[in-house]
Amino acid sequence: MEKITLDAMRNFIIENELTDSVTIALHPDSFDVLVLEYLDTNGNQIERPFEILGIEILQDETGNVPVNKVHLLDMVE
Repeated sequence: MEKITLDAMRNFIIENELTDSVTIALHPDSFDVLVLEYLDTNGNQIERPFEILGIEILQDETGNVPVNKVHLLDMVE
C-alpha cells in the first residue's frame, strides 16, 4: 500500500475479503494518520475498539510493522 488512508484501508479489507477473524496492525505513524482522517470524516467521533468495516485496527507496539504496511494478526483461537 503506497499510503494508508481510510479509502485504501476499506479497499484492502474488501479486496482481501477479510473477516473479523483478523486484526490489522499498523506502524504508529500510519495508525495516527488513519485515525486523524477517520476523526475528520466522522465528526471527531471514534468507536472503541477502532474498526473499519468490522475489522479492528491496532497500533503496532512491537516495532515490526513498517510505515504504510499492513500486518494481519490472526484472532482465531
